[in-house]
Amino acid sequence: MVRARRSGRGGCGHDGARAVSDGGERPARRFSWGAAARLILALALLAWVASTLPWEDSITWEGNEGGRATGELVGDWRAERVGFRPAAELSGRADLSAALREAARNGEVIDLARGDSGFSWRPGMPKVFMTGRPAPLAAALLLLAAGFGAGVTRWWRILLLARCPCSWSGALRLTGLGMFFNLIMPGLTGGDLVKAVLVVREHPERRADALATVVLDRLVGLWALVALATLSVWLGGAGFAPLRLPVLAALGAATAGVSVILSRRLRRGLRLDALVERVPGRARLQRLEEGARVFAGRPGALAVAVGLSGANHLAIGGAVLAIVRAFGADLGIVQAVGISSIANAGSAIPISPSGWGVGEALYRSLFELIGAEGSVGVATSVTYRLCLLVLGLAGGIFLLLPGGGRLRAEARRAARDLDA
Repeated sequence: MVRARRSGRGGCGHDGARAVSDGGERPARRFSWGAAARLILALALLAWVASTLPWEDSITWEGNEGGRATGELVGDWRAERVGFRPAAELSGRADLSAALREAARNGEVIDLARGDSGFSWRPGMPKVFMTGRPAPLAAALLLLAAGFGAGVTRWWRILLLARCPCSWSGALRLTGLGMFFNLIMPGLTGGDLVKAVLVVREHPERRADALATVVLDRLVGLWALVALATLSVWLGGAGFAPLRLPVLAALGAATAGVSVILSRRLRRGLRLDALVERVPGRARLQRLEEGARVFAGRPGALAVAVGLSGANHLAIGGAVLAIVRAFGADLGIVQAVGISSIANAGSAIPISPSGWGVGEALYRSLFELIGAEGSVGVATSVTYRLCLLVLGLAGGIFLLLPGGGRLRAEARRAARDLDA
């Protein structure tokens, strides 16, 4: 592969034609057992979540003769009153009331009020998706776009601190392309990898610093995510009580890890430099330590990066809240931020492609933990991913600009080499 030539304009990927070359022989793709295992795990998790979700509308009632009946909810299931048409096969169930058996036999709709005789109802997944409101979903897209802009600004500032000249529009382009490859193109290690490959080719004379900016950007973002999750869980009411100590421990571990990476004095005091010399992959760790110098003596710059990360994650929490409201669930902003932060932190662990399966399981569990419908949680997770898919497609627009074909070929080739 041919390295990029610097033009002196500091475009940071502004001109795809000069950033990459499409020449050379394409290497044979190797089978990745790790990628296959992650895909199988994601499919297994999704299958498990799907098997435990309600796919039919149902009602339940309490008391000595409490039970459950499936059928069809008629009207707005989010209201205090709803109609219910029992399934025809329930007409022969002796444990049901005469009114329910009669309605099932004749295909009639009975009127129910929430709390009346202990009745409650639960929509199936198709009902949840079909009754989503479009206006909140549009608001969710706008909030996610705003959060995306905050993330781009964070990385752009880190690039400047690392003396890798870049325009904000150039950082936007590379981040958009990374998101596109992460969400759209199968088989790649991830959007961060593609973004790292492209920025390194834009700054070949500062290869280590350019690569470290991508890692530092992700580290700062993850720390802010865990911090926001901790704050939300402690302020989010009794439903989050079982998670308070675990997230606090996670924040402590994340703070310790980031402190060790950013502080050379702390590493020397703990004698970690000598330990790094003996571990596999020490060259990568040393490059990361060198890249962390961008924040040395710049606490203000670090605070701005954390602030931009917080804005990003708050926008995501607001988008999740909008999606939840579209499905009719009654959550507050603190609960939405807590759920989105915990679920996104868990999904960031690279055990399944883009966190599929992991995120759905977490959203369902967290919704049920605070007393909300697990099916709405799964619907929220899937809809959130679909909104990200829309943003990823928007990032692919950059491939239509001059040099986009070569940029795509180089990114795919480099990612394939590193993923092999």
